[in-house]
Amino acid sequence: METTTPVTSATPATDVAPATSAPLATDAAPRVDQFKSEVAEMKLKTGNATRERVYGVLGLVVMLVGVGGAFFCYVSSRNLSDARDIQSTLILAVGFVALTLLGLGIFLRFAIANFLRMWLLRQLYEGQANTERMVQALEQRS
Repeated sequence: METTTPVTSATPATDVAPATSAPLATDAAPRVDQFKSEVAEMKLKTGNATRERVYGVLGLVVMLVGVGGAFFCYVSSRNLSDARDIQSTLILAVGFVALTLLGLGIFLRFAIANFLRMWLLRQLYEGQANTERMVQALEQRS
């Protein structure tokens, strides 16, 4: 026996008053342009997005090659009966595990760097917006 739940329409976002006094989207465009111009004036050394993406993908590929190689060593060692052959395959498998960890380190370095960069930009943007709100509130008081 199937039961169905009635579908209710959601209240449009325009009918709900905002909980905070966040600036409107039309106010954001001049701030973004001002922020971009201020960053350009600082002449900061910025990373190359293409290079970082290539290194991130390279880390992922190296990690996958390491996992695949270690698995291949495991499968091939099951067909060996001589202890010396098994040990040499084990050494190769440990090398592939090290390659996996290297790829993981490279991938995580660039993934975390990208995340922290976006987080910092968001913090700067929100800090600028809060400062503008405070200045606007102080101007209204006086």
